[in-house]
Amino acid sequence: MAVGFGLALALGGCANPAAVSDSASSAVGKAGDTGKAGDAGHSTLAGHGGHQGHEAAMAQGRTMDHAMGTSGMESLQKLSGREFDIAFLSQMIAHHEAAVVMAEQALKTAKETATRQEARQVVTAQTREITQMTGWLEQWYGVPPSKAQQALVNADMKSMMAMPVTADKLFYERMIPHHQGAIDTSELALTRASRSEAKTLARQILRDQKAEIAAYRKWLGNSAR
Repeated sequence: MAVGFGLALALGGCANPAAVSDSASSAVGKAGDTGKAGDAGHSTLAGHGGHQGHEAAMAQGRTMDHAMGTSGMESLQKLSGREFDIAFLSQMIAHHEAAVVMAEQALKTAKETATRQEARQVVTAQTREITQMTGWLEQWYGVPPSKAQQALVNADMKSMMAMPVTADKLFYERMIPHHQGAIDTSELALTRASRSEAKTLARQILRDQKAEIAAYRKWLGNSAR
């Protein structure tokens, strides 16, 4: 994916930049016309952390999941069919670009090998997804990503994206609410999107990013012990 259409997806939840600051595509697998899942569900962190640490991270995660604005989601809730497809893909492209930005920062600052592996996977898979979704918009509707829709989500995540990832912990703390935004939007896409490919992408996001959130919380819980 060529990064250039926006910085972030901020979909769902209450705006609370302080929660992100204090505690604050990984990728969607390749969602081609065949609906084949990619690498996103295979987190390198799956076995990281113990029960006690996991419980602590779960509690922490509940305060982070919706630490973003809601204007992107509110816009999508008013749309269906063609208009929804264009808005959904445009916002998800921006969402992926935000993930790439954070992952590239993590590659420069992370100390742990597992974190660098996660970040590298985000860059590779979500770059591919940006190219695919941009192609869908052109192929299906003859339009580029909507700047207006991307402006909404960029504003929603402005506070988060203003804070660089400077340590392993910050990568996971940023990615948890970022993933939750994609999950919230994808749930809406299952009933509002008109293209089966978009719905397949949404199902992959739901499966893969829920699993990754759980893995990230385990890492955070373990690191807090």
